[in-house]
Amino acid sequence: MQFRIGQPAMTHERTGYLARVEDEIAKIYSLGGGKMERQTHRLTIVWDNLTTSTVHEGIAAPWIERAANANAAGVEPDVVAQFLAQAQEAQRRQQEEAQREREAYAAKGEAWRDEHRDQIPADARAVIVAELEHDDSDSMTDYFNTKTSRTVLLAFSSHGRDLFPEMRKAARNFEETAHLADAPADAEHREKWSMGAGYYLKATGRYSDGWKVRKVPFYNVDKVNDRAALLPYGEWKIPAKSEATKAAPRSGSGTGEKIETAAETVAGLTISEHTHTKKGFQMWIVQDGERVARDVFMARLQKAKDRRGWYSRAWAGTPGGFAFKDQAQAQAFAAEVGTDA
Repeated sequence: MQFRIGQPAMTHERTGYLARVEDEIAKIYSLGGGKMERQTHRLTIVWDNLTTSTVHEGIAAPWIERAANANAAGVEPDVVAQFLAQAQEAQRRQQEEAQREREAYAAKGEAWRDEHRDQIPADARAVIVAELEHDDSDSMTDYFNTKTSRTVLLAFSSHGRDLFPEMRKAARNFEETAHLADAPADAEHREKWSMGAGYYLKATGRYSDGWKVRKVPFYNVDKVNDRAALLPYGEWKIPAKSEATKAAPRSGSGTGEKIETAAETVAGLTISEHTHTKKGFQMWIVQDGERVARDVFMARLQKAKDRRGWYSRAWAGTPGGFAFKDQAQAQAFAAEVGTDA
């Protein structure tokens, strides 16, 4: 095919003109006419919407052929040069505007991180986030994807394990994701395989509209002094803690240990919330500050079992005491035992 400047080109959506013909130096081949053909030219098309396409001749040839079949008229080379200059100027302005937007976004993110830097626990190793996803798939082209329009920070975590009870608890911190705290079991997605989406909590399927809750680990956290730099930028819905209820580090094995939550006292016994370190569920541990006789301990153990509780020994920074999966049962047990004491 012969090419000349000003030659018309057409696609289903746009009309344009051939603005530049360059020799292709690299050895590039495409499949045409049942065989591999060497691409000897690179063509630039300027379109009527002031955009350009620079492609190999094998791609541009059908566009030019379509225009010829439609008897589209070409233009003179000086007219094409004007179109190309206008398109390049429009693209330059768009690039400058995009750069300004990126810089403004970065500055806003830095200000946001400065605002929340002091609210990040010293032992945080991950943050649990909610993302509002929108289906962006096109089944006709076998394209599957979602776009995220909002990111909301829900809670910090002192470990990197993906635990659904922890995600469900964090979901309660934001009214638009609170329903996921009690979502059915099929909302727990486990996709830790190649091209999978990892572990996440979502009431609908992967490629669908809706809120998704997942954990974002702080990679290289031990080498980064500023945890704020590792935070994804978004809306802050992490509950504030006063100085009186701020977590205090447990003594023990070092980096990455959990922080105790604020405890409550019922009938003289202390109740504190913890995460089971192996199975990942939340539990409430009731502790008595004094050692009791064996017969008293056994009686209390039976009362705990009657409420589906058990005795948990101290382990890996978690205190020993009577453990319950239900907070109300722990409170009722403490009230009963405290009254009998």
